[in-house]
Amino acid sequence: MATESTATPNSISDYLSIRMLGQYGPILGLIGLYLFFAFNTQNFLSYPNQLNLLRQVSIIGILAIGSTFVILCAEIDLSIAEMMEFTGLLIASLATGGLLSSAVPIPVAILAGLGAAIVLGGLSGYVTSRFGVPSFMTTLAMLFLADGFGQIVSSNRPIIGLPDALLWLGSGDTFGFPNIVITFFVLLALSQVILSYTRFGLYLYAVGGDADAAELMGIDVKFVRMGVLVLSAVFTVIAGIVMMGRIGSATPNMGSNLLLPPIAAVILGGTDLFGGKGNMIGTLIGVLILGSLSNGLNLMGIDPAGQLVAQGIVLMIAVLANVAGDR
Repeated sequence: MATESTATPNSISDYLSIRMLGQYGPILGLIGLYLFFAFNTQNFLSYPNQLNLLRQVSIIGILAIGSTFVILCAEIDLSIAEMMEFTGLLIASLATGGLLSSAVPIPVAILAGLGAAIVLGGLSGYVTSRFGVPSFMTTLAMLFLADGFGQIVSSNRPIIGLPDALLWLGSGDTFGFPNIVITFFVLLALSQVILSYTRFGLYLYAVGGDADAAELMGIDVKFVRMGVLVLSAVFTVIAGIVMMGRIGSATPNMGSNLLLPPIAAVILGGTDLFGGKGNMIGTLIGVLILGSLSNGLNLMGIDPAGQLVAQGIVLMIAVLANVAGDR
């Protein structure tokens, strides 16, 4: 009996420590990074550097918001970077007259980009939800489709001379604060409202937690699965517009290296790999972890290869904590 009474508290203690690691690990990790770089660099905590850090992570953050909806539903979207490229190139080509005989108004060009994203995201979602094809495969196929469409609408060449109104969201300021950062935070707040206060958000958590149980409750599981992939596609349009403002043009490779960081940020923020648990605050923390790690290591003079190694180690720890928290 003495053995049992000793073992039980230990097992409960171990269980709580794992749960606490999964729940508080991301914020503790972010605080730890900030303290480390504050003591080991001169300018990390300065206002200009922090503003620059937010600029650097905002595009990844916008894509990560869309990916959060998808992963919460126990799905994955591998097409986000190429969809961002395609919709951005489509909007730029229409706005500059490169695709049609004359330029179209910017609102019309943006609506065309949104329409294309909804159709392609809806196609991925329909095949996934209707035929049970894993979203990993449907969005992988969409990755290639979007890449091809992007090259077609741009003739595989950069599109320059974009109207100032199209660049404003990614390059302008409002009251001295970058529009790109404002856009990220507004979208983050709106998305958290959707998760917390709408029926769709409630259904999304239910489907991600247990799709069979959700279906028995009368939830349209197919609609929810399709909806998150459409939402993810819509966020790629916004990211594409912001990216064009950031770089001043639209290029066929502007989505390079932007597939994995948004997904990594979602996982770093504590969203469950298997769905049903997570929120946008966690995604913000994950985005900031990636951004502060890259920014701080750069200030310390660590080369890009070393930064990739560090990011890989941090992500591995986050994945282990994520999986361990479900056991």
